Amino acid sequence: MKTYKFTDKPFEIYGIEVIDPANHNFWRLPEDETAKVSDFICGRAKTAGGGRFRFRTNTKNLKITAFVHANGPDPCIPVTGSAGSDVMCGIGINSVFLGVISPGCYDKTEFSLEVKLDGQMHQITVNMPRNSRVYDYEITVDDDAEVLAPIPYSIPGKICFYGSSITEGGCAARTGNAYTAAVSRWLDSDYVNYGFSGGAKGEDAMADIICKRQFSAFVYDYDYNSPDAAHLEQTHERFFKRVRAAHPDLPTIMMTRPDFDAEPEECAARREVIYRTYMNALAAGDKNVYFLDGEQFYGVLGREMCSVDNCHPNDLGFFRMAEKVYVLLSKILKKQ
Repeated sequence: MKTYKFTDKPFEIYGIEVIDPANHNFWRLPEDETAKVSDFICGRAKTAGGGRFRFRTNTKNLKITAFVHANGPDPCIPVTGSAGSDVMCGIGINSVFLGVISPGCYDKTEFSLEVKLDGQMHQITVNMPRNSRVYDYEITVDDDAEVLAPIPYSIPGKICFYGSSITEGGCAARTGNAYTAAVSRWLDSDYVNYGFSGGAKGEDAMADIICKRQFSAFVYDYDYNSPDAAHLEQTHERFFKRVRAAHPDLPTIMMTRPDFDAEPEECAARREVIYRTYMNALAAGDKNVYFLDGEQFYGVLGREMCSVDNCHPNDLGFFRMAEKVYVLLSKILKKQ
């Protein structure tokens, strides 16, 4: 058997901007930018939620070992989602789940998954954990196996998701079940996850981070983290206009929170603010804005089964969100 680090070639890392193997830092965004937003965002950006690495191999025996800096409980997320890394085999909507690299408990920072494959060449994707900071990964294959670079994503560019803990993936049982991950996998598109649990408040400095980067689409979803509708009123359209000034043609989806039933009056007031941003953009002649109503995400039958705590989606809730976002993004990206 032979062993590689995930930072070795030909492995490819996605969704992570700070790749610093010497110091074992794998962050979504650099500190010099996120520090301008808030201390909280600066800390959360050092997690790797939405990060992935991919490769191809024809090994019959595959072992992947994950190392994290620390591991601790999250009130509503199983350890498979907070510290685990799920492993997918295949490309796009035809991907299949191989298993999850999970510690099983909260006292481990090194843990492995071993799987048997058929010896044919397969593409492997490893979705990094939502909460635990990544320290390293090791990949072990048969001595006679090839390890090749992954087939590139079929959709050019990358999707940007910005929002709350729901955007970040709370409370999916494993990272690949978050709506952001599912949609991007089904589309076979790269993406970045700028979900920041409890801390996404539509700050100008966060808009500036997005303005500096190039994306194929922007999913704008920080409703829940605004303290109230008044704060949303002060920030939502301003944030959009700041991004729109830098990217006049960027397809932008404005979403409202899915947990409408918990606080219908408050959620309706927030939805009105977001819908007004959307309608004002249309009235100004913007042809690249779209609106998704979070109240519609969970459907009717089994609606009460879609949330962990009457706020965060579980896997069923995320699946139903992903279905709606996937259909719309498919139409948008096919136009480009």
